[in-house]
Amino acid sequence: MTNQVDWLQRYVDNVRIYLPARLREDVGNELLSDLQDQRDELQASLAREPGEQDILDLLKQKGHPMTVAAAYQPRRNLISEPLFPLYLQVLKLVLLFIAAASAIGVVASLYVDENPNLLSATIRWLAGLYESGIHSFAWITLVFYLIGEGFGYRRVFDNWNPRSMSKVVDSGRRIKRFDTAFEFVVTLLAIAWLNDIWLSAGSDWASSLVFSPLFASLLPWLNVALGGSVLMSLFKLLSPFWTRSRLIVDAVLHSYWLVLLGVLLSNPVPFSVEWQSGEFWQPSQGAWQVAVGVVIAITVWDLLLDLRRLVRARTWVMV
Repeated sequence: MTNQVDWLQRYVDNVRIYLPARLREDVGNELLSDLQDQRDELQASLAREPGEQDILDLLKQKGHPMTVAAAYQPRRNLISEPLFPLYLQVLKLVLLFIAAASAIGVVASLYVDENPNLLSATIRWLAGLYESGIHSFAWITLVFYLIGEGFGYRRVFDNWNPRSMSKVVDSGRRIKRFDTAFEFVVTLLAIAWLNDIWLSAGSDWASSLVFSPLFASLLPWLNVALGGSVLMSLFKLLSPFWTRSRLIVDAVLHSYWLVLLGVLLSNPVPFSVEWQSGEFWQPSQGAWQVAVGVVIAITVWDLLLDLRRLVRARTWVMV
């Protein structure tokens, strides 16, 4: 019975990730209740307790989670109703890929530009994103319209196997894309800022950032942490839900950050801004420790959330 509940709950959670937030809880509860009733009917017809394969066959007959989610949402005219969740998912993934690729291109252009201008680069990125987004939207919409008209949605999901469902935790709640996008942009800019200034310190620019020897020795380790954070943010943008494996990776990354931040907190101010005139600015030790302390508090909170989700996921599996 435990394994049956696991598959039913996993199916419901996979349906939930394709639903808007306002429908997620009610539809999930309704669907789980319907599946439990169908399982009981199956048990009565078989005159025995259904096995794992019986439950998987029931879920396959029920349909792909995308098509089930589509049935609970308003009708669309241009894109066939069962295909709409898949269409929306593909559209989001393509737009996120375009945004990330263009952002990396803009950061690279700032790196090679002798007189970088963040405002003009941001405007250029938004303009390119708008133009590419319009073309992508048009082509993806056309392709899905033709699929819906010419092939029928059932062929798209004919080979779907319930065993391929992700083991979603946290009741199928989506990771907020706005928060993840903000994290992605800030972390990417931090990488560019640290490495650009580090490599070009002492140049003929009007000002430069100079790192202390200790901080300079930590830069490779900080780059590893920042690179991991960028990859995790990008992965969450493309696939905005938690699994146990992702939570473990995220918890390890946060733990790694805490070690680095602890080293930074216990050392003097690691940088100063110097101008060609000989003047310089350096934050006070107190201000530096407060700033690092705030980041540590945020990281600890995120780590505790990861651990809480992992404990809940383990408890749910053992029930």
